[in-house]
Amino acid sequence: MIKKILATLISSFILVGLIVVYYWRDIQYQPESADLINYLLILPVVITLILLSPWLIYKAYQHHQEKKQQAELAAQNPDNVSSKSQAIVQESKWLKLNLFAASAYGALGENDSIIDGIKQFTSPQLDHNLVNFQGMPILSYRIEDLDQQVQSEDEDELQFLSVRQQRIMALIQHQLEQHTELLVLVSDHLKQSSLFYESQNLHEYRMHPAWIDPSFTGGDDREAIQVERVYRLDKLNLHILLSEDVVHTWNDASSNESIQAVFYDLGIIPQKFHIEYHYLSAATTEQHLVELFERIQNQPHEISLILATDSEIDQEIIDEKIWSTNTYIPAEFISSSCLAHPAVQLEQLQPEKIFNLVLNQNNLNQIFQDLKINDLAQYQAEEPFVLVVEDAADIKTVKKLEQFFSQSPVEPHHYLYCKPILGHTQNVAKLFGLMLGAHLSEQQVAFVYGQNLQAFIQAFPEVESDQDSVAIAN
Repeated sequence: MIKKILATLISSFILVGLIVVYYWRDIQYQPESADLINYLLILPVVITLILLSPWLIYKAYQHHQEKKQQAELAAQNPDNVSSKSQAIVQESKWLKLNLFAASAYGALGENDSIIDGIKQFTSPQLDHNLVNFQGMPILSYRIEDLDQQVQSEDEDELQFLSVRQQRIMALIQHQLEQHTELLVLVSDHLKQSSLFYESQNLHEYRMHPAWIDPSFTGGDDREAIQVERVYRLDKLNLHILLSEDVVHTWNDASSNESIQAVFYDLGIIPQKFHIEYHYLSAATTEQHLVELFERIQNQPHEISLILATDSEIDQEIIDEKIWSTNTYIPAEFISSSCLAHPAVQLEQLQPEKIFNLVLNQNNLNQIFQDLKINDLAQYQAEEPFVLVVEDAADIKTVKKLEQFFSQSPVEPHHYLYCKPILGHTQNVAKLFGLMLGAHLSEQQVAFVYGQNLQAFIQAFPEVESDQDSVAIAN
C-alpha cells in the first residue's frame, strides 16, 4: 500500500514538474517561491489524492467488512477462539538439563554473600586506581583480592595482554579452582569411560603422569589400570561467555594455555576437553544462552562448564567510556555452572538441581501447572525470592514485571534487583543473574525475571527422585 502511494506521488511530482518547468521556460516566466510551492509540491499531492481516492475508499471498506466478519465469527464460535488461544499457550518447548555445580564471584563476595549484599543495597566503592578525565577517582565494583592475584602472575607471560584480559583470566582461574573437586571427578570418569569404550586414547592415558601407577614395576600395561564399566562420557566442554567488546583484543592462545595447564594437572588429556569462546552483547545474551542450552541437551555423552565473566577495571576502558557518561561505574564478576544432558551420570556425584527451560511460554499459570507448583509458604513471607535482572528504573520494565506476576501472589517486596551491583558492565550481566539465582535459599522457589528470560528455580531436599531441584527459563 505504501509503495503504491509513494510510486503515484513520485510519478505525479515528476510529470507535473516537467510540464510546469517547460511551460515556464517557453513563456519566459520567472516563478516566485509561492509558485514553486503551489505547482511543484501542493499540486502533485492533490493529483495523487484524486487518483488514489477511489482505491483508498475501497480498501477502507474492505477492511471494515473483514473486521465485521471476524466479529461475527467470534460471536458465533466463542469456544473455537478460546481453544485456539489455549493451543497457542500450550505450544511451548522444554529443555531439560542437570546442574552439577554453580558458583558466582563479584565485588560483594561469593555465592550467598552476593545475595546478602544485594539485600543490603551495597553501593560501589571509591576506586583510587581508576580516574575520570579530570583525574578524580571514580566509583567501581572492584574485586580487591583479584589485584594480588594478578600482580603475583609472571609479568613476562602477561606483559602483552591487556589489563582487562589479565583480570578476566584471573577470574577464570578462580572459578576453575572452585570447581576442582568436580573437575577431578569428571577427569576420573573421562578416563574410565575412555579406557572402557575407546582404544585410541588408551596410550595417552597410560602415559599421562596423573594415571601412572607408582606400584607398577613392569609387565603388561593392561594390568596396571583397572577398567570398569561406567556411563559413557566423551568430552568436557568449557564455554567461556565474554563481552563483545573484547572480541578484537582477546588473546585465545594465552587463555587456552593457562586453562590447558589446569586441565592437564587434573589428568584431563587434550583429546577430552574442548574450549569455546562466545562474544555477546546485551541484546543477544538470552538468545545465545538458549541456543547453547539446546546444544547441551543434544549432547548425551558430554558435560559442559559454562563461565560468564567480564571486567572493566581497566583505565583504558574507562577513558573510552567516561566520555559518554560522567557517572560510569565499571565492575567485574564471574559466574559458572556445570550442566549436562539428563542422561549423564557421574560416578560419586549427583546433580544439585535440574534445569527445565521452557521457550515460547509467557503464561505464568501454565508454567505453574506444568511444574506442579501450587501455593507456596514463601508468598506470605517478606523474604525476597524474585531475582530481577532488568533495570528497576525503567518504567516499562516495571510494568511488564508486574503484569507477568499479576496472576500470582508475588508482591513487589519479593523483588530483588541484581543489575545495580554490576554497574554499567552489562553485556553478560543477565547470565550472571541467572546463575546467581541458583544460590537463593533452597527452602523456597527462586524466580529469575527478565523481559526475554523468566526462570523459576525450585529446590527440594534430595530425598526422593521427584524432589530434585527444577529451573525454567524462557
